[in-house]
Amino acid sequence: MADVNTFDQGSKILQNVDVSSMVTALALGIAEAQERLDTNSVSQLIRLSESKVAGKSLLELGFQPAFYAFDFADISAKISLKMAVKEEVEVDFSLSVDYKNNQTFDQDFFDELKESKKNSVSKYSKTQKDIALKASTSEDISINEKTTKVHEEEGSYSKIEKSKEQMRDAAQNIRVESVIEDKRVLDQNSLTDVYIAKEGGYVVVTEPYIHTDTEGLLKLDQTYLPAADPSNPVITLKTAKTFEKEVDFATTLANARTENGGTVVGISSTGIHRASGTKVYEFFFDWDKSVIDYSYSTGVKSDSLNEADVTALAMTLKRDPALVITVTGYTDGSGSASQKNAAYNEALGKKRAESFRNKLSKIAGVTFTDARVKIATEGESLANGSTSKDATIRKVTVTFASGAPDYILFNGGEITKTGAAPKNSGPNHFVYVEPTNVTANTGLDITFMYGGETYLLRQGATDNLSSLVNSKGKYEELFIEKVDESYYLLHEETKVNYFVHSSENKELNVKVNNESSEEMNKESTEVYVGETQNELSKLKKSQQDFKGDRSLAISGSLDVRYARQFNMSVEGNASVSARMISVPPPTALENYIQSLTNTNTNSN
Repeated sequence: MADVNTFDQGSKILQNVDVSSMVTALALGIAEAQERLDTNSVSQLIRLSESKVAGKSLLELGFQPAFYAFDFADISAKISLKMAVKEEVEVDFSLSVDYKNNQTFDQDFFDELKESKKNSVSKYSKTQKDIALKASTSEDISINEKTTKVHEEEGSYSKIEKSKEQMRDAAQNIRVESVIEDKRVLDQNSLTDVYIAKEGGYVVVTEPYIHTDTEGLLKLDQTYLPAADPSNPVITLKTAKTFEKEVDFATTLANARTENGGTVVGISSTGIHRASGTKVYEFFFDWDKSVIDYSYSTGVKSDSLNEADVTALAMTLKRDPALVITVTGYTDGSGSASQKNAAYNEALGKKRAESFRNKLSKIAGVTFTDARVKIATEGESLANGSTSKDATIRKVTVTFASGAPDYILFNGGEITKTGAAPKNSGPNHFVYVEPTNVTANTGLDITFMYGGETYLLRQGATDNLSSLVNSKGKYEELFIEKVDESYYLLHEETKVNYFVHSSENKELNVKVNNESSEEMNKESTEVYVGETQNELSKLKKSQQDFKGDRSLAISGSLDVRYARQFNMSVEGNASVSARMISVPPPTALENYIQSLTNTNTNSN
């Protein structure tokens, strides 16, 4: 079988399979069963003739043996040949021999592409097409005649996000997911409190949170006593400045505001409580997106979390290691009413929750794991069966663990580090009180090793971040962009995968610099374009991997189809169904019984 590596050769194997022997064996099985039934009936006849009652055999007393026959039989057989030669190669990823000599897209690229696809949300869509290129490559790419200048933007983050946004087409239900492939190892060398981590293919750098006034975080348990109760705890802000914890959290928060002045914010399981009103724990996302966009979220609902609210939550998590929350992601039901679309939305909901957790980590300068910030998804559950786009349910929510304490955040006003009490003990205490930290956290050194190379973004008098124009720029091989309070770094050689997909079965025609992906030179192109994958697409020929091996599968019954299988085997199965009815004894046997018993078996 090692010599079988083409469709025709596989078909000949199917033609040579002796199907007739399988059918004959089943037919002989039915004949054997009939023989056994007849033998059993004759055995009954003998026993009836030999068994006597009052001197007469049971035959003479009118007992007769039962006879049965098959009046219907259906025989079927099915044979399949599954074939994969040498290494496993999934045709999903169009491992075409055309790219064998391409220096940009080697075997490692396709291995990484395969892994990226496994972890993507696009895998749940009905139609998929893969496009990939380096971060430093900028080309005109058109999808169904809509053209985008990919990677035209300066910087790093906008380079990817704008390209993705321009390739999307909500009207045609064309979605785009970006996955950045980067295997370079990051080692943080900076000895300061600068947060440096890899996130989604970027190196993310965030300087410590700065407060320009004294800031304190008060932790309160859930016990509140009536007003004027002598047991009410007294919280000290500084000498001669105190307030009571009484009645409930709202009353206690009002007391704190009255005595402290400055900015006083309440943080509880029900929301972020500011003097201007309460913000609920909701953050909203644009259609098919998972990026944090404060303007979009507050535009959907004004009392959703803004940047200051998310910062307050992040710093509360950092300052109280006992606090545990859950972030749950939701989507609308847009796409199609199908299991695949539901699975896609469930994955997208999880992606949104992870994006929100990543934002908390960057602000706090601490990588929050499931132990502190749990991730959950409810997918399209809020859509209630609707397939419409609905911005009010594309969101994440935040819930506190049962019995979680309340918190009051002080910034400025009367509070002082030396006067605030009690601290770090008891059911009601300050977990953090510090004066301004501007000087201590400004101009910190930012150095790290990445992919074996040392990068000095800032060290002493050298500040390579100061040269950014409109928060964008480049340092050596790294594209840099400041987004909110974080710097996103992207290596110019990093490959970016754009998974174009749709919840509908449709063709996705891609052109690169106005040349169709089928006609472009695969050996020299800097843009990889995979084949459209959906129920309508067909394999045009056997796929061949980089080592010249072929991988295909043939299944034969009424027709022959391609499928993905990766072992060599011939499989067969056969089945038979039959119907059995009762029949009278053969006429000759009936006459013989009459002669023995002197009776007429047909009499009324």
